[in-house]
Amino acid sequence: MGKTALFVVVVAITMITMINHCKGEPNFACTGRGGYCSDSNACPSLGGNVEKLSVRCKCGKACCKCTDTCPDGSTCMSEGETCDGTKDTNSCCGNKFCCTPTPITTPVPCEIDCIYGCKDECHPDLMREGECCGLTCCRGGGR
Repeated sequence: MGKTALFVVVVAITMITMINHCKGEPNFACTGRGGYCSDSNACPSLGGNVEKLSVRCKCGKACCKCTDTCPDGSTCMSEGETCDGTKDTNSCCGNKFCCTPTPITTPVPCEIDCIYGCKDECHPDLMREGECCGLTCCRGGGR
């Protein structure tokens, strides 16, 4: 009976050690490559591009690495940051989002195509002659 009890104690200690050892805690082989340990053998998508690295975490769990994939001109931002533009939550890892700034449009400079002055409208005695930044160019009628 003593040997059986000792065997049960050894098995219990081994099981407890294995359970504590298999929590999927990060290890340097994974984190040193910029990865994180998954809760399983797979790398679920957290947004962005998720790849499974060749190294393993404890207990055979997958070492995953997520890369943000925002389009050019867009950046990943964290929750709580203000985005002055369009948000896209599919291309960043975790709780981040892509922010594409609203383009700043510079008005086309107007060309003044008038010899005389720009007016809201021409006097009936004056002839209309071209455009003047949304206004009308007026010149004298035969003068």
